[in-house]
Amino acid sequence: MRYHTNQGLLIEADTALDIIRRLHAASWNEQKLSEQAYMEAVADRLYEQGVHVSTVSPDIFVAGLLAAGLLTRDAE
Repeated sequence: MRYHTNQGLLIEADTALDIIRRLHAASWNEQKLSEQAYMEAVADRLYEQGVHVSTVSPDIFVAGLLAAGLLTRDAE
């Protein structure tokens, strides 16, 4: 599946974990973080902007990004 971030990054991934790995790889400042720590850092930044995204699992995290409009899925 193909996804776009609200910043224009194109992501091709089959699973939520793949999406997170690609987002993480594109994040210059957070390369040394684990995937869980990366999700938590993103969630913390979003929380400061009034957006609540859970980091319980990759699936829930990605669902939160989609619901918030920060990530969109291309129609196929």
